[in-house]
Amino acid sequence: MANNLGIPKVIYLYNEGVKGVDFKEFAGFIKKNFGNIPVKIVKLKERIVHTKGLLLDPIKTNAAFEKMASANKDACHIIVTDRLFATFDEDKKLHIRASIYSDPSIVSTSGIVEGPAKPRDYYLYKDRFLKLGAWPIEEPKIKKRFKSRFIDYGDKRITEVLKGYISQVIFFYITGEPFCTKRSCRLFNAHWQEDLIYSQVKMRTFCPAHRKMLGKLEKK
Repeated sequence: MANNLGIPKVIYLYNEGVKGVDFKEFAGFIKKNFGNIPVKIVKLKERIVHTKGLLLDPIKTNAAFEKMASANKDACHIIVTDRLFATFDEDKKLHIRASIYSDPSIVSTSGIVEGPAKPRDYYLYKDRFLKLGAWPIEEPKIKKRFKSRFIDYGDKRITEVLKGYISQVIFFYITGEPFCTKRSCRLFNAHWQEDLIYSQVKMRTFCPAHRKMLGKLEKK
């Protein structure tokens, strides 16, 4: 989808049923890093994100969004949902997504948990215990062993991780490119949970090139 290629006059953050996340913290984060762009937080009473099973339904999603969205065309709209969804990739297979960059953009907390891959050793343990029929018993133990290496449901780190995805959405709106190749940058497109934790929880910053770009935004 096309993007606006300009600084948004306002950013709308829509909370679609997400619990345990401090949306006011996002407003402070945006102000600190992107300048004095007004941030409007909207708690949705009805769901906007629609799926056909797991597959994202963009037509129903956009129709539901247009019914309640602000008429401000210079706004960046970000829906934060707990709904799990997937889209088809180039390999024609369904892939779970943590985010979709469009208008509106969508970030899924469930997708953050299920999308990026867990450590390889986790899957080795899972495969072994599945074959033994013991995975339901062993899963809590294995999750506890690897808890520092991936984001799980109810994880206190999810708010910090969401800051990175929200940053990616804003950069998509401004430049048309949400990602960075630098692993230490908030905009890194992590395919592994350990990379996600490194960029969003451990480093919590932008690479020099994107910091320079943010500096220019603040002067406007």
